[in-house]
Amino acid sequence: MFAEFHRTLAPGGHLLLVGHVGAGEHRRPTHAYGAHPVSYESYRLPTDRLAELLQRAGFTITAQLVQEPDEALKWKIASFMAQKRTTEGAV
Repeated sequence: MFAEFHRTLAPGGHLLLVGHVGAGEHRRPTHAYGAHPVSYESYRLPTDRLAELLQRAGFTITAQLVQEPDEALKWKIASFMAQKRTTEGAV
């Protein structure tokens, strides 16, 4: 997926990636916001694993923010700003 992001971005283009992170927890929700029925699987990957996947795909991470859970936030959230490298050798 990250390689496809890299392929479709213009040279020097930016990617903003934000999502829930964790220790590899597997989720299979049955309802989404507003109690709408859904059927999908997701895995909450560790922040360092997401960073590794972005770098391997040919991105340079320019900013990273991790928001820890609190009374208003149920899960840890990681945000990455990454830029497409323009040099050869990207996967």
